[in-house]
Amino acid sequence: MNTMRALLLHDTLPAAHRAIGLMLVLFGQPLSRIVQLRTDQLRDVPEGLQVSFGSDWLNVPETAAAVIRVHLTARPGLNTAANPSSQLLFPGFMPGRPMHVHAVANILRAIGIRPLAARSRAWLQKVREAPPSVLANALGISATTAMRYAE
Repeated sequence: MNTMRALLLHDTLPAAHRAIGLMLVLFGQPLSRIVQLRTDQLRDVPEGLQVSFGSDWLNVPETAAAVIRVHLTARPGLNTAANPSSQLLFPGFMPGRPMHVHAVANILRAIGIRPLAARSRAWLQKVREAPPSVLANALGISATTAMRYAE
C-alpha cells in the first residue's frame, strides 16, 4: 500500500498531516470530518489506540497509532493565547477552529495522495470486510452512503 507507506515514512511532513492522511486511508472518512475530531474521540487503552467516528470505538493499527501519538504530544496551534485549551484534535490557527480542510487536502496532494481517491479505495476495501450496515454504524455515516460504496 503505497499511500500508507508514504504517510508512515514521510519524515518531513508534520505529524498532524500524516495523522489526518492515515485516518483518511484507514477509515475512509472525509477530510472535513477528520479535521473536526476532538481529543475525546481518541482513547489509549491496553488494546491500543482507538478512535470513535460513530457509535463504536475502532482500533487504530499500531504503526498509524504511533504517528497519531506523536501528533498528540505536540498539537500545533495550542500556543496562542486564544487556543491553549482547545479540544480539537487538529486545531487550526484561528481560535476554536480546526485546520482548514483545503490546506490539508493540498498538502496531501503535494505528496501524491488524492484525498477523494484514497477515501474511495478505503471504502471499497471496507465493504469487502464487513456489511455496509455495520460500517455505517461504526463509522457514523448514513446507511445509504455505505450501500452506495458496496454497490
